[in-house]
Amino acid sequence: MAKILSSILYGIIWVISLLPLCVLYLFADILWLVMYLCPPLRYRKKIVRKNLSNSFPDKDTKWLHRTERRFYYQFLCQIMESVKTVSVGERWIKRHMEITGCERIVEQARHGRSGFGYLGHIGNWEWIPSMMLYFKDVDNFMGGQVYHKLENHTMDLFMYRLRSKFGTENIQMEHVMRKLIECRNSGRTFFIGMIADQVPLWWNTHLWMQFMNQNTPVFTGTERISRKLDTQVWYMNITKKRRGYYRCDITMMFDHTKDLPEFAVTERYMQMLEENIRNCPELWLWTHNRWKRSYEGYQEWLRNLPKSNREDKLNFN
Repeated sequence: MAKILSSILYGIIWVISLLPLCVLYLFADILWLVMYLCPPLRYRKKIVRKNLSNSFPDKDTKWLHRTERRFYYQFLCQIMESVKTVSVGERWIKRHMEITGCERIVEQARHGRSGFGYLGHIGNWEWIPSMMLYFKDVDNFMGGQVYHKLENHTMDLFMYRLRSKFGTENIQMEHVMRKLIECRNSGRTFFIGMIADQVPLWWNTHLWMQFMNQNTPVFTGTERISRKLDTQVWYMNITKKRRGYYRCDITMMFDHTKDLPEFAVTERYMQMLEENIRNCPELWLWTHNRWKRSYEGYQEWLRNLPKSNREDKLNFN
């Protein structure tokens, strides 16, 4: 039943996506206006305001409110852009999402090097999988992204189909290591996109650091996998040229990771992500409750663990 509902949903959105992007943006304009005339309709307004004020304590109220308004408008425009994605072709997506640096990754892949691409929930990250269009001529190559399964099965099937539209492979988090080892053993190279700016569960928390002016638990799973496979690590810096047009500049963070100091990759990623956010704050996903877990709560959770489990938890490798 979920497959049938997902197909029907995809068909309906496909028809809507045939409208010009300027018409879809008109819906975003109307929704944004309604949202500000009726404040209770602002999605996660309290979380957005708290995140902004804690991240930018040096900014005045006028700046914070302006950034909040710009964020909500970007958020609505991105929804319309995602709708449009259902029916667009290769030429359209390449025009609207400019990606620089792919030629270096292609060259490295042809020399047998694999890599991870770190990015954040900035701009229209849903268009980043279109970079697979630049890898069509690379043999024995897999481009993919870590996929978090949605609770709603119908929406999960819809998003799975949308995110694989341009040829990327969606890999569930619990299967990543096995999949990449299979790639390596079969002689295939890979490039995997990793969005690691959300809040980890207690059990997945191995590192706390200052991020956006706050003590923050961060994901370290990508670094652990990269170190074991000694891959390259890249950062994908997303900016917005104008409405509906984005640019992603891919730069290498590390050529080899096996012998790096512990957490060097993760710390560098979070530093580059913060710089990316501060340069265009309205583009980040402020609705996510990023700082809902505190260091004090983490310490209490650790104390309540059995001793054997606590020792396993504190072992990064």
